[in-house]
Amino acid sequence: MENIELIEEIREKIDKLDLEILDLIESRKKLVDEVVKLKTKEQIVDQKRIEKILNKLNEQSIKMNLPEGMIVGMWKKMISSFIEYEKKYFENNPK
Repeated sequence: MENIELIEEIREKIDKLDLEILDLIESRKKLVDEVVKLKTKEQIVDQKRIEKILNKLNEQSIKMNLPEGMIVGMWKKMISSFIEYEKKYFENNPK
């Protein structure tokens, strides 16, 4: 019974942290909203910038002893999702 209660306590902390992460993603989206207005459709995918972000995060995640590839995989998915978001912006707001 103790393990179940401890698991639930930990899960509550995870749920709270998930909401904090969601707030940060919302903040990131607001910044994407600002920058996409300054871009052209051709500037949506900046491979050099993407590589810079991924390399920086990979280095930091290694220092933090996070599982290899976890953070890069998550960020690739997030970046891909934001790229799709920006493409939709241009579909709905042709310049």
